[in-house]
Amino acid sequence: MGVLGAATAVLGATVTGLAGAHPDHGGGREAFPGEGVVDHDQHGGAAGHLPPVNRNVTLVGKAGVSHPGGTTGRVADVTAFGDYAYLNAFREPDCQTTGVHVVDLHDPAHPFEVTDAFIPTTDGNYVGEGIQILHVDNAYFQGDLLAHQNETCPGATPANAGGISLWNVTDPTHPQPVTLHTGDFTNPAGGLDATPNQTHSMRMWTSALDRRTYVVLVDDEELTDIDIMDITDPYHPVMVNDTLDLVELFGVDQATPANLTSIFSHDMMVNKIGSRYVMNMNYWDGGYVLLDVTDPRNVTLVAETDYAALDEERAARGQQISPEGNAHQSELSPNNKFLIGTDEDFNPYRVVATIDSGPYAGEQYTAVSASATPPVDENTTISGPVTFVGQACDPLPAGSGTALVERGVCSFQVKLDNITAAGYSAGIVFNTVREDCLSYVRMLASGTLPFLFVNRTTGLKLLGVPGVTDETACTTASPASGGEATTIRAVFDGWGYVRLFAADIPKAGAGSLTQVDTYAVPESQDPAYARGFGDLSVHEVAMDPDNSSIAYLSYYAAGFRVVQYGKNGIQEVGAFIDQGGNNFWGVEVWRDELGTKYVLASDRDFGLYVFQYTP
Repeated sequence: MGVLGAATAVLGATVTGLAGAHPDHGGGREAFPGEGVVDHDQHGGAAGHLPPVNRNVTLVGKAGVSHPGGTTGRVADVTAFGDYAYLNAFREPDCQTTGVHVVDLHDPAHPFEVTDAFIPTTDGNYVGEGIQILHVDNAYFQGDLLAHQNETCPGATPANAGGISLWNVTDPTHPQPVTLHTGDFTNPAGGLDATPNQTHSMRMWTSALDRRTYVVLVDDEELTDIDIMDITDPYHPVMVNDTLDLVELFGVDQATPANLTSIFSHDMMVNKIGSRYVMNMNYWDGGYVLLDVTDPRNVTLVAETDYAALDEERAARGQQISPEGNAHQSELSPNNKFLIGTDEDFNPYRVVATIDSGPYAGEQYTAVSASATPPVDENTTISGPVTFVGQACDPLPAGSGTALVERGVCSFQVKLDNITAAGYSAGIVFNTVREDCLSYVRMLASGTLPFLFVNRTTGLKLLGVPGVTDETACTTASPASGGEATTIRAVFDGWGYVRLFAADIPKAGAGSLTQVDTYAVPESQDPAYARGFGDLSVHEVAMDPDNSSIAYLSYYAAGFRVVQYGKNGIQEVGAFIDQGGNNFWGVEVWRDELGTKYVLASDRDFGLYVFQYTP
C-alpha cells in the first residue's frame, strides 16, 4: 500500500493494497471461468461463498467478459452511457491486457461484450476504480468523452505512465484516443516528472456557470491532494488546482480515536445543488466531506464528518472497539437531504500490537501485513522479544523469534528471504530515515512467515531508544542493536459496512452532515463468516435517481443489496446472490432508450449483471 499518513503508533488494522496505490481490491481472491466462457455457476461448488438469495430483485440479464489466459478478479468498476456499459479490466492475475470492456446493452436481457471495441491501457498500467462518460459539446469537442484512471502494475516503474486517459466513445464500437496519461506531473518533492502521478479515481462535470468541463483526480502519489483539471479542450487539459489538502486547509482529521491515521482522498461525486457545485469527497479516515467546487480554483468546505469513539456495529454486538474508518465512496440522495457512505474493510480482524517491555511498555501501535505472507489472524500471534538485524540485505546468522529489520537498500522480498533462511519465525520492518518516515506501506513480499511493516517511531521504540517522538523519529539514527518484547495478535472487528447521514446543504456557506444510522449485512459481523465465504465488505453505493429513499449496494461476496433509508434509519429491502456466489465491485443505475430503469453491477470474476428492484 502507498503512504497512509503520519501518526503516533496506536491500535491498527491490517490494510490491503499495493505499494504506491490506495488500499483497494488487493487481489487474487477469486476464480473466474476461462476466456469467452459464461459460467452460470460463478465460482462453482457449494463452498467458499454465501448461499444464493433473491429477495425483491429480478436478474434481467448478464454478460461475461473474456481475457486471454483466464479472468481471475479481472473486472473492476462499471459505468454506462446510451446503450453500452463499460467495465474496467483490473490487474489480476497478471496485469496484462488491462483497459475497458465494452458491453452492448441494446437488449438488457441478453447483453454481450463487443470484443473489437476493447479500450486498452498502456503496457504496465491497469484500470480499477473510476470510469465515467460525459457528453461534451463545445468549440473543442462534440461527442461522448470517456475518462478512466491509470495505476501502474506491480513491479512496473511508477514512472511508466499513470494519470487519466480520455477517449472519444461517440461511436462505442470504435473508441478513439483523445489524450492519454494526463494529470498531475508534480512529485511530492515539488519537482516535475516526465509522466503524471498514478491516479486512483476521477470525476468529470460541466459547469452551467462558465460552460467549462472539469475533472477531479485522486492522486496516488500526493495522497492528501485533490487535483482539478480543466478539460474543456480535452486534447489540451490544464491543471487549475493541485493544492487541495483537506487536512491542511479545513482540518478534516480528528485526534481520537487514535487509530484513524490513514487520511487521503479516495473517490468523489459532483452535484449541482441550486447555484452551487458540491463535491462529496471520501477521505478515508478523514471521513466524508462536502466541498463547494463552484469555482474549482477556490474550493471551500461545506461540511465534514467525524467518526464516533466506538464502532457502532460492533457496539451493537457488545464489543467496544474503535471504528475502522475507511470512508470509501458515497452519494447524495436525489433531494440532497441524505448521504450514504460505504466504509470498506477487507479484513475482519484488527491487528492489536503492543510493546511489552522497556521504556514504552504498554504502548500500542499499528502493524501492516505484507502482500502475500501469512496474516496475523485468529490463528496466529507474534509474541516475545525482537532481534534487530539491520537492513537484512545480506545472509544473516542463525536466529529465532522475531527479526526487526530496517527498510532500505534492498527489496522487501530480499529481507524476508534472508530472515526466513536464518530461522526467524516472523519479521517486522520499520521505516528508515526519510521525510515520510511516519507513513506505512504495504510491502510487496511473498513467503511463509508473518511479515509486517511499522513506522519509524514504532521501530525505534521497539529498539528501546529513549525519548522517541513523532517529531524526532525521522531524524534519529538507528542504534546498532536492541530489541524489546512485543505481542501482535488479532481480534475480530467485522467487515466494512454502510453509514447514513442527514445532509444540510444551504444555498451558501457551511452546512452539516449528521449520522443517522449504520447498516451491515448480518454475516459480515459474525466471526463464523470471517473466513471461507469471500470478502463480505461493502464497496459502492448508487442512489435511485427517482426515489429519495432507495439505494443500491455492491457488497462483494455478500452480493447485491437494496436498502431503504430516511430519517428513521436504514434497512435492507432486497438482496441477490447468484448460484455459486458473487463478487461485486461497481454498481450504477442506468436507463435504456425507452426510459426503463435498471441497476448494473460488475462482478469481479464474471462481468456484467443487469438487475431491477421489484418490491
